Amino acid sequence: MTLKYLDQTGLSLMLSIGSTWFKRGSGKQFEIPTRWGSSGRINLIGTYSLHGTEEQLEVRELSGSCNGEQVMAYLDTLALRRPRPDDCGGVGQRPFHKGAKLREKAAEWEKQGLYLRYLPPYAPMLNLIEEIWRKLKGIVMPRRCYNSVDELREAVLTGLKVLGARFI
Repeated sequence: MTLKYLDQTGLSLMLSIGSTWFKRGSGKQFEIPTRWGSSGRINLIGTYSLHGTEEQLEVRELSGSCNGEQVMAYLDTLALRRPRPDDCGGVGQRPFHKGAKLREKAAEWEKQGLYLRYLPPYAPMLNLIEEIWRKLKGIVMPRRCYNSVDELREAVLTGLKVLGARFI
């Protein structure tokens, strides 16, 4: 059996802000200007697969934010790639992971050999691709702010190549 852990992630022009502070009792927080938003962001969907000792990372860049249609298109691609018998896709609990259309399509994917299994809610530590995303953002990619989406994309692609990703 091959386990495929599916998830999506986003990368922004600016580094994530871990925390801020403000004077106790002031009731005010500092506003931090960012370059976040759809014009300064790259979103990815991917699967991290395990089959015996073989590991594989497959990714796709998304246009815009992740939604049910994009998840279904990604799963369609996986199903068409002739999965091994009893391939199992571990899917999170986000609403676009379990919409009505996606549940209807699950029977078709099962006929093709791809079975969806939902991970427990509030348990990201069970989704092994989360560790891959952490490596990409925190170790492999340079820890810096980027001046353009093209510059960010170049860093993301380099990082994914270092991680041995296949683009599908």
